[in-house]
Amino acid sequence: MTEPFRYDGPAPLVGAVGPSSPPPAPCSPTGPSAVAAPGRAPARPGELSATAEAAVRGYLRHRPDATVVALGEGLGTGFGRLDNGRLTWLSVLPTADAAARRMVLPDGPRRRTVARTGPGADWPALVGPVERGVVVAVSGAPAGTLRELLGVCAAHFPGGALVVDALPWWAAALALPARLHPGVAAVRTRPLAADGRSGPRPVVCAVRFAARAAR
Repeated sequence: MTEPFRYDGPAPLVGAVGPSSPPPAPCSPTGPSAVAAPGRAPARPGELSATAEAAVRGYLRHRPDATVVALGEGLGTGFGRLDNGRLTWLSVLPTADAAARRMVLPDGPRRRTVARTGPGADWPALVGPVERGVVVAVSGAPAGTLRELLGVCAAHFPGGALVVDALPWWAAALALPARLHPGVAAVRTRPLAADGRSGPRPVVCAVRFAARAAR
């Protein structure tokens, strides 16, 4: 069995919308405002950039029946852009935000929203069977949470993937040593498109986890 990553204590799960965050601005679930310009981070909290969605889409090309776990996406509409007709979409949010999302984007046969009960790493139990593949996607993970997120995904989702969007370049560098761990198959980073500001650009970090060897 693959040894899970170690991390320094519990940390709040990333969430663009949370109990202490202001409510998202009213928006239509569809339309031009829901789509980011190529490579750029979208303005809507919790929405993935086009670069991050491309990484998720790359995983789905090989595992079309996989579960996409969107952490803290708020009123994100990624399901409509990434749906291949076969995937299962699981949006994980704090209780109040989950209820708000269901009002705007009701659950369907392959898309559902679930509430996590606390700030720790209890959400993997909500994912269900992982044999068809799991790709976890999150926008803007705090650096202190990244190591925990890597450890949780490596332990629970062998053969899966983690896509972390809009990381500061120095935070993304924390994930690069993970490629030395036997539970990790690959770590890749790609900068977002330039937005006119000076300095290093935020990056998308995509981690593929090794499949667990059959016993």
